[in-house]
Amino acid sequence: MLGFIAAGKIILFSLRAPRAPREIKLNGTSQSPQRSQRSFLFEPKRKTRLDITDKIDKEFSRLASLPNDQIDLDHGALLIAKSAYPDLDESVYLDYLDRIAARIKPDFASDEDPADFIAMINRVLFDVEKFHGNRENYYDPDNSFLNRVIDRKSGIPITLSLIYIEIARRLGLDVRGVGLPGHFIAVLYHDSRVIFIDPFNGGEIRTRDDCLEIVRTYTSGVEVSDFHWLKPVTNSEILARMLRNLKPIYARQGDDVMLFKMIHWILALQPGAPAELAERALLYEAMGNPGRAIADWERYIKSVGDHKMKTEIRARMDYLKKQKSRIH
Repeated sequence: MLGFIAAGKIILFSLRAPRAPREIKLNGTSQSPQRSQRSFLFEPKRKTRLDITDKIDKEFSRLASLPNDQIDLDHGALLIAKSAYPDLDESVYLDYLDRIAARIKPDFASDEDPADFIAMINRVLFDVEKFHGNRENYYDPDNSFLNRVIDRKSGIPITLSLIYIEIARRLGLDVRGVGLPGHFIAVLYHDSRVIFIDPFNGGEIRTRDDCLEIVRTYTSGVEVSDFHWLKPVTNSEILARMLRNLKPIYARQGDDVMLFKMIHWILALQPGAPAELAERALLYEAMGNPGRAIADWERYIKSVGDHKMKTEIRARMDYLKKQKSRIH
C-alpha cells in the first residue's frame, strides 16, 4: 500500500494492477475516474481561474528553470502569493522591502559586531513594524503569501525568515535560510562568526545547541550526531518548502486546483521529487489523463528500491496504458 496527499484526502491504494484504480475522494465524495474528470478541472469557474493564472504559471516555470544563484527569492515568493492573489502588484511589496532596508542602512558600519547588525534589523522589523509569528492561526494559507504577511505583519517561520533574508540582502549581509525540521530559521555568516536567528520569535539569537534541540524535538528524540541539519538551504529549496506547507492546507480544504498547482510547481523546482511525482500521477489518473500519469509513474519508479513495489507500479502502468484519455 502507498499513501499520498491528493484531492483533499490521504489516498491509500494498492498497486496490484491490472484493475481499475480505487475510487478517489474528490471534494468529499467518492468518485470514479470518469466522474472525477468533471469535478476536478473542468467546471467552468475553475477553468476560468486557470486561464487567468496562465501567465503566472509560465513565469514560475521560467524562474524554476534558472540556476539557483539567479533565482530571486522575493520574486519567487510573490509568484507563490499570486497563485491566490493573481492581481497583486509585486512592485508594492518589493518597494516596501527596499524602504525597510533603507531605514536601517544609515546606522550600519562595516566594523560593527554582527550581533549589532541583528539588533538593528530586529528593532525595525519587530519593534517598529511589529512583525510577529502567527501562533493563533498558524495554518492560515495567508501566512505563506508574502503580500499578506507584509500586509498583516504576521506569518510563519519560513515567511518571516524570508523577509529577514531579503532585508539583510539589501543591506549587503550574508543571511540564508536553515530548514530545521518543523521550524525554519535564518543564519548570518560573518567573517568573525556564524549566528542563528529565529525571526518567528522576534529575531532571537539561537545557539547551535538550541537548533539541535529543535531537531531532536521534531525527529522523535533521535540522536543528532552531526550538524548537517544546520546547513543553509538554497532559494529553490525555500520556495519548494513554502509550496509544501501549502499543499496539505489545500488538501484539507478540498481545493483540487490549488493542490495540483502546488504539486506541479514543486516539480518545476525539483523535477525528481518522489512524493510529488506519485501525487501528480494519481491526480492525472483522476483527471482521466493516463498518458501523463504513466509518465510520472515512470519517473517515480526510478526512486523505488523495493522489487515488489516496482512490480506493482509496472502492473499499474500496464493497466493505464489500456485506458483511453478523457481529455482532448
